[in-house]
Amino acid sequence: MLDRHKRTIGIDSVFWREWQEYRDYLYGCCLRRMEGNQTEAEDALSMAMLRAREAWRTSSKPIDNVKAWLVRLVNNLCTNLLKKRDRLFSCEAKEELWVSQEEGQALAA
Repeated sequence: MLDRHKRTIGIDSVFWREWQEYRDYLYGCCLRRMEGNQTEAEDALSMAMLRAREAWRTSSKPIDNVKAWLVRLVNNLCTNLLKKRDRLFSCEAKEELWVSQEEGQALAA
């Protein structure tokens, strides 16, 4: 059990060193993808860090190009967040349209 703990600490140490090296660049990627919204970019970066750390720990294959791997992870995450946001706004807009139509019918009656 102690060997696994030491190995996990070693993996985390390498991950954090790599993450710190590319963090500012990755934030810039998030900021561009999230259309300049700093709050959404920070949230995306935090989520990306958690996903990357977990994937780093569980990956059975070595990561040859860490920067490219992290950029792809960040871009995929931002794409998913934007899709989710668009679906949410689309649903809200449909609800508003539906409610306003009902109100219009009630006023006409």
